[in-house]
Amino acid sequence: MTIAQAVQVVAEALAEAGIAEARREAEVLVAAALRVERAYLIAHAEQTLATEQLQRVRGWARRRAAREPLPYITHRVWFYGLELCVGRGALIPRPETELLVERFLSWARQQTFKETPILIDAGTGTGAIAIACLTRAPQWLGVGIDRSHAALRIAAHNRRQLGLEPRLLLMQGDWLRGIRPHSAHAILANPPYVLPDEWDSLAPEIRHYEPRGALLVPAEDPLQPYRTIALAALQVLCPPGLLAVETSPRLAPTLAEALQRWGYPNPHLEQDYSGHLRVVWATIP
Repeated sequence: MTIAQAVQVVAEALAEAGIAEARREAEVLVAAALRVERAYLIAHAEQTLATEQLQRVRGWARRRAAREPLPYITHRVWFYGLELCVGRGALIPRPETELLVERFLSWARQQTFKETPILIDAGTGTGAIAIACLTRAPQWLGVGIDRSHAALRIAAHNRRQLGLEPRLLLMQGDWLRGIRPHSAHAILANPPYVLPDEWDSLAPEIRHYEPRGALLVPAEDPLQPYRTIALAALQVLCPPGLLAVETSPRLAPTLAEALQRWGYPNPHLEQDYSGHLRVVWATIP
């Protein structure tokens, strides 16, 4: 089977499985299985696949047709211009989360620090947020915290691949618990924000494969993760520190109001690229 034939066969299988952009995903899948870039597929369309390559393509195509997320199959995802490793046990970084990075970088450029500033990525997952921030803010150091051993292993791999081992500390923990007072200058987080009544409407790729605990808020207290982070951040941050969190359009206005009650005088809301309220941020006086 040639590369062109493999792409066509995979595209047809994915389309039959109801996957949008089946052709594009087929090209990504075949390229990753062959360990080449997508442009290679065009230049070498008539190249015959080796037996091992064909077996890998077929196996990966079956997994994708079963609605396993493509990044979990290829172990590759792009975030803020960086290619990162991702796998089961860690949330797949989303484009809308890049807004959190933008907010941090915009704020950080306006600050002057007497000492080396510290960023904390609470619930770091793959390390995407911290890594993207530190890559573009070379004067900063970072701490990535997560409860999951699996997620921290992935974050450690990405840290190593991007050459950030000297600047990014990874530690297991529950949000900001145990972090000493006044030790950080910015705290970023992407806590769970899917409401229970939204769960069944999510794509099967999300419901069946991504870590439920990183997605679903407590039904009885949807703001609980945010409250935990925000109240601890008041102690951990050095004034004028930044707290910025990703959330959902449904929770964003309620969260902004709650931040005022919790001690943040002037919360701000920002829209993502689709016009949905996505990031809530505030600074401490």
